[in-house]
Amino acid sequence: MVPGNGRRTDLKDVAELSKEHGILLAVQLASDSNIDAIQALTIQRKDIFDAELVLRIILTYLTETLDPILYTSFVAQVASNQYQTGQSQPQSTIDIATVSKLSTLKAHKKVQSLHLLPLDHSSCPPAVCDDLLTRFLIHRAHRIDTETGVLNSLPQLVDPFLDEKPFLRTWYISTVLPLLRFGYEYYNDNHGVYSLDQLEWADGESGVAMLLSKALEHGSQDINGRNTMLEAEGKHRSSLARDMRGLVGPWMYGYSDRKRRKLNGQDPRRRRLSVFDKEAERAKQLKEQDGRLEDDAIHDWDAAFLWMTRTAAEKFSTVAEAIEEWDGPPDVDLGGYHEGSHLSKELQKTLLRRYAQTAFATVFAAEASTKETMSHSHTMLVRISQLLDYEPPPDLASSIELLPRIDDHKSALQDLPSSWLEVDALLRPKNPLTSPTLETFALLQLLVFSAYLLAELGHPAAISHVARIRLQFDANEQLGLCQRIVHALSTGAKKDELQWTGIRSRFLWLWGWAMNSADIFAQYGDGVFGKIERSLLEKEILKAFLNASCFPLVVKTYIRSEESQHRLSAEDVQFVIIETVLHHYDNASNGNRTRGGMKKASDMISTLRQYFPESPAFRRCEALLKATHALSFYALTLQHGVPFQPVNIRVSSDPITLIEKLLSQNRGSYTKLDDLISIGVNLVSAGVTILSDPKVPSIETSSTELAAQKRKAERRVIGMAIEAALNEDDFETAYSYVVNRLDTTSASTQVAANGQPEDDISWRAALAAGRHKSSAHSLSASSSISTPPALRRLEQRMELLSQALLLAPPSALPEVLNVWRKCEEEMMSLQASENEEESSFDDRADRALPGTFVSMTAPVQPRREVGRGATEEAPMGLFDVARGAAAAFSRTAFPLRGSTGASQGQSMGPPTGHVRNVSSGGSDTASIASESERVRKRDYVANAVTGGLASGLGWVLGATPVNQQTQH
Repeated sequence: MVPGNGRRTDLKDVAELSKEHGILLAVQLASDSNIDAIQALTIQRKDIFDAELVLRIILTYLTETLDPILYTSFVAQVASNQYQTGQSQPQSTIDIATVSKLSTLKAHKKVQSLHLLPLDHSSCPPAVCDDLLTRFLIHRAHRIDTETGVLNSLPQLVDPFLDEKPFLRTWYISTVLPLLRFGYEYYNDNHGVYSLDQLEWADGESGVAMLLSKALEHGSQDINGRNTMLEAEGKHRSSLARDMRGLVGPWMYGYSDRKRRKLNGQDPRRRRLSVFDKEAERAKQLKEQDGRLEDDAIHDWDAAFLWMTRTAAEKFSTVAEAIEEWDGPPDVDLGGYHEGSHLSKELQKTLLRRYAQTAFATVFAAEASTKETMSHSHTMLVRISQLLDYEPPPDLASSIELLPRIDDHKSALQDLPSSWLEVDALLRPKNPLTSPTLETFALLQLLVFSAYLLAELGHPAAISHVARIRLQFDANEQLGLCQRIVHALSTGAKKDELQWTGIRSRFLWLWGWAMNSADIFAQYGDGVFGKIERSLLEKEILKAFLNASCFPLVVKTYIRSEESQHRLSAEDVQFVIIETVLHHYDNASNGNRTRGGMKKASDMISTLRQYFPESPAFRRCEALLKATHALSFYALTLQHGVPFQPVNIRVSSDPITLIEKLLSQNRGSYTKLDDLISIGVNLVSAGVTILSDPKVPSIETSSTELAAQKRKAERRVIGMAIEAALNEDDFETAYSYVVNRLDTTSASTQVAANGQPEDDISWRAALAAGRHKSSAHSLSASSSISTPPALRRLEQRMELLSQALLLAPPSALPEVLNVWRKCEEEMMSLQASENEEESSFDDRADRALPGTFVSMTAPVQPRREVGRGATEEAPMGLFDVARGAAAAFSRTAFPLRGSTGASQGQSMGPPTGHVRNVSSGGSDTASIASESERVRKRDYVANAVTGGLASGLGWVLGATPVNQQTQH
């Protein structure tokens, strides 16, 4: 029939149908899902219907919800063009009414508007597969998935043809089977989540991510509600291992076909990519071509390995369990659709090595530092040894002697940049940490056991962090970490000597990784702490022993053993002991040596001093502890209300000044002079300025110099006590200290190197006591019968001033004499007042007697020379002192003149020099003597003062001495 003929037709049977009418009838029958009628029509009109046309009509118009069992056999017959006999229906059973009334022209137009779908699908282009039936089935499966989202009918569609169609079988195993298991078997609540198109066109990383998106969830339910994490007979313990075997494995089965499809076909989604997107895609492809496999192509298994490595960062236990159970790429579950291995031997070998490298990488990628992580890391070591046929590692809980050694694998110990430890870099074929070799396996063993030992030492760390410590930390960083660990151990729970011995063994293994015994004198090791000098490490361990009070262990390990066992000399051991003692001393809050840090320091010194009997450092520490302990019995507060702490002694440039603060804050403490002197002397013996910095080599002070420093400290403390007594108005105690305790035997003219007098304390203390004016209460408390209290106190003050005159340097004499003059004026005033009172009393008594001569006047006694036979001592004025000084100057300047008088004067005066009074009460008896034999003390004190001056009378008149003029 001519298509252009528009006349009306009235067709009676199938044989009369034109091509257009036949096609329209077939379309109608397909729309009605009348498979038998379609089959009969195609058999009767083979001239109209070729195989491709029939399949296209069925593909386009047959409803996707129809059970594939109803048409698979018919499709197979159409594709093979081999119809079974006896299946054609009588012509009367085919209803052609729907098309019989159509004109030829109208039928032609309708056929033109049908838009039958092509058999070719984007996932199966003709260049990849030219089989008609395969193309139809794949396209039909996609139609079913697109229109219904139900994939559980696809096995019925393709199962009959899998044995005959290799491409279809590969497509089904790699695309349909993973989605069926994902949505209907492993995770039954996820059917329809992913489509065939998504999985077919997914690259390696996205495909793996889709298939493993539920693998990290604990447990899954099958369609009957059963938990399928543990499959039949307990074969699977890990859902990830099951998914790698049953989802990723089948998907990888179609890797080659996907590669060819992507090379020959075109993803419809990619047609919409812009120029920039295409450039980005091309750049991504170039980046991916980094040579992950030896076959010059990126195998999708690398994406699975990378996913496992990245996942291990946070879920290492899940990945480790999967690797332990799954045997790698050859271990896949293809649902029985393929027998034997689908990988070549060369590719299988390569993939197994990549899988072993993945096991390496997951250990380094793990970020957790828990005991579970350590256990799974050891499991990975065992698994790697199985995959690579290496000797398995020892158990984690093995003794130190059984731990692995580094001697034969030192080539792996090289400093590496941190970039090698990045997650995405761990799977690079040339990565020196994860390449599956014996050296890297040995290194990983050492790192895992190091992490385990660090966790036992209280410092859990991830394997990657342990690797950074060994490969990237410098010596200072390693030492700092070691110190933190030791400090935490020392301040934690109390440990016995056996535990501390084990701790030292762990540190030594971490330092050297069981180095060869030939390296016994090596200063640096190969282990995690190998960049630290062995002696420094031993010092830190020794400090820990000391802090734990394990003194027998210290003696056994570091004092009585050979130096080669610990690399520390006797001086080093002593240095560490002293440093530790001072550390506890500085951190003590109380100076009592029976408490806190002071007790620890005291115990160390008392226990270990016997092993260093000649050590000056131990002697100084003992003196420091004694002084601090004695200070602790006094209340002492420093500036801003801060209570005294032992460290204040060590930071002070002059710790003896603390005694001055003590005296001012503790009333009456000046009476404990011996205790205070002991504190001062011990502070000098401690050599505080030396102990302040134990790292500076100390210069031992000679015994003579030390004795001089002690005498000076004693005088300073006595001087402070005298001032404290005077501040509390206790003149009698101050007087007693000056007369009886203050050493005045040293010459006042001794001058130190700086031009100042060496003894600047004695004369100042005597001067301070001499100028002190007691209160009325103090005078009444010290009254005596023989002498009035005020007069006696003045005599005592002038006696103290006489000592000050003897001890003071020439430059200070005007100051002392000024005080002397004031005291003399007070005495003259006091004596005049007493004489006046006595005269008044005598006058009143005389008037009261009978026969008194009121007009009688007492004769005036002529003036006598001062000091010549007077019963009562008269005050000595400045003129008298000047006259005595002139006489002394005369004898000194002109020794031949008046030698007789001089000799006579000497025979009458006391011997030259100062005689210290023994008792405080000697001033009364010393002032009473016969006039013929006695010269007043004030007379020969003046002679002694003036005789010691080489500059004549100038000092009396206030002139500057010659030696000071020269200095000025």
